[in-house]
Amino acid sequence: MKVAIRGGGVAGSLLAYLLNNSGNEVEIFDIKGSYVKPCGDIVPNVYDPPKGWDVDYEIKRFAFLVDGEKIYDVSYRNPKWLVIDKWKWINSMRDKIPHKITIEPPKPERYDVVVDSRGPYPMDRKVVYTTRAIIRTEKFDDTAVFEFSSKYTGFYWIFPSKEGEYNIGAGFLEYKNSRELLLDYLKDHFEGYKLLDIRGAPISVERPKEKGNRIGEARGLVFPLSGEGIRPSAISAERAFQALIRGKDVSTSLDRELKVIEGRIKIQSILLNAYMSAKPSMRKVMMKTLMKNDVLIDAYLEDKIDLQGISESLRLMRSGEF
Repeated sequence: MKVAIRGGGVAGSLLAYLLNNSGNEVEIFDIKGSYVKPCGDIVPNVYDPPKGWDVDYEIKRFAFLVDGEKIYDVSYRNPKWLVIDKWKWINSMRDKIPHKITIEPPKPERYDVVVDSRGPYPMDRKVVYTTRAIIRTEKFDDTAVFEFSSKYTGFYWIFPSKEGEYNIGAGFLEYKNSRELLLDYLKDHFEGYKLLDIRGAPISVERPKEKGNRIGEARGLVFPLSGEGIRPSAISAERAFQALIRGKDVSTSLDRELKVIEGRIKIQSILLNAYMSAKPSMRKVMMKTLMKNDVLIDAYLEDKIDLQGISESLRLMRSGEF
């Protein structure tokens, strides 16, 4: 086949890598020559991609705060989350693929299939504008921290990214200048830190109406309560690859294969909208209810908030696995 992929992020690069390794002709169309989009660089430790990634840190401990008040903390026996070198992983998949610095194939009719993997950049849905900083500090703790605000819809995060370094970010739907909020947060919470990198990017928190031949975040595959999109994007690339090499329709196949993931994203969207419409006092009640429940926290950390996922977390808790 001859395939054009619009966008070379997680899903687009992985799909291109798989197709190229199978002897197909692939071109990536992206406005940047290398991948640099920032995020938390976190994946739940439940998925192995077909092209392996480097793990920079393993996270076992988590703390949850609301308006600066610690509500709950939890530790797991085994790593719950992995911090990966996402940029290196994606660029290693792109380096052998022909790449054009544009987002549109000049003559799409030359290709058997054109796949849309532009992340949030069609901008045809609700997004949250996030800013992420990498800092180095002598005062280091191995706990991943979520700090929610009852004033805005979103959260600050503090994720250990490697020994002595943190990936710290902010994103709130009602406040677009997340850079300003993040810089103030750093001043209030850290002393004597060194800022290594800071940059921002939009993240989808709503599903697009049009999903045809879309994969990854372009299809809306981001969990809106956590912002995690690496794993569902990679899974969508795998499923799209399998459909293409079998001569199946990509859109129809993804509707079927991603039903569980998209169902969980829909549930999170409903919860997010309920949180947005609630008064600040009720928001605090909602967050405290979630954060004091072991099973719900486990389901939140693995983005499996539905009956099946909650039952799985309950089974793990009863078996003593965490």
